[in-house]
Amino acid sequence: MLASALRYFLLRPYYLALVIVGLLFFWMLSSPAQSQLSNNDPKVDEAPLPKVQTTHFVPQKMVKELNLYGKSEANSRAIIRAEVPGKIIKIGAEKGHYVKRNKSIANIEKSEIPERLAQAEAQLKESELNYKAVKSLNEKGLQGRVRLAEVNSTFLAAQTTVRQLKLQLKRTNVVAPFSGVLQEQFSDKGDYVQVGDPIFSIENTNPIVIRGDATEHHVTQLKKGQKVTAELLSGDIIEGKLTYISSMADSQSSTFRVEAEFDNPEFSIFSGISARLTIPLYPVDAIYVSPSVLALDEAGNLGVKLVKDGVVVFKAIKLVEADNDGAWLSGFDEPVDIITLGQGFVKPGAQVDASAVEE
Repeated sequence: MLASALRYFLLRPYYLALVIVGLLFFWMLSSPAQSQLSNNDPKVDEAPLPKVQTTHFVPQKMVKELNLYGKSEANSRAIIRAEVPGKIIKIGAEKGHYVKRNKSIANIEKSEIPERLAQAEAQLKESELNYKAVKSLNEKGLQGRVRLAEVNSTFLAAQTTVRQLKLQLKRTNVVAPFSGVLQEQFSDKGDYVQVGDPIFSIENTNPIVIRGDATEHHVTQLKKGQKVTAELLSGDIIEGKLTYISSMADSQSSTFRVEAEFDNPEFSIFSGISARLTIPLYPVDAIYVSPSVLALDEAGNLGVKLVKDGVVVFKAIKLVEADNDGAWLSGFDEPVDIITLGQGFVKPGAQVDASAVEE
């Protein structure tokens, strides 16, 4: 019977076409309903939330520091000069050596100074006797006041001459004005020097002074006597105190000179070496983050993007200080979840799918 029905349709193909058209018409009527159902399905219409990665940060106490780059220099420096003319007959010290205060470092020939001093002392005795005799007669009314004034003047002049010659004799022995290291030597044995000619330069490097230049923004936060540290090129870190803050800015750089003193008993720190001064300013609550998490809002304010209750929030911050590895940021009163991955693809106010990682 199936074979006879198939032969019937094959002999009449228009019946087969009508059946196919009927099936297509039925499918078209049923498709809109299914499409409407699929459009009303919320699971199909809802777009996935952007994914970001956050790190939990807890504010911690840190000290805001001022870093200044400067150089070391001697605490005191002087050029030792001849104070009397004459030939140098002895050099009692060598450059590069440490000498104590009042140590003899050179001798200048005395020439005729001892003889002149002996003569001046004899004249002083003579004038003293004359003065006492005239004064005695004056008290008895046998000598006038004019004569007394004359002999008194002669007596005082003789005293001055003796003191001057003794001082010249003392100055033939050149001594160190303070303890320190002899640096340059300008004159040698046998040289004839005039008054004011240099013989040695001397530096006192204990304590050693390290100077730097602070801006007008920071100089008002500095105080004399506060503790500072210095890092030398060798990597050594030494501790000292702030001893000088300039009250006048440099006319060219508009910076203020500051100086700190450090103990240098072994004279191992030379003058003229580079160092970094670190001066503590004030304590602050801050977090330490990678510079890659920093962002700018539409107004150009520096900040970070947080996630609160699944929503992105822009938080303006204050940069405390930065180094090669990261930055300290303040302005946080409580722990925060900062977007550390994907912050460039989301905007404040957007809902996100955040996953947390350890700090």
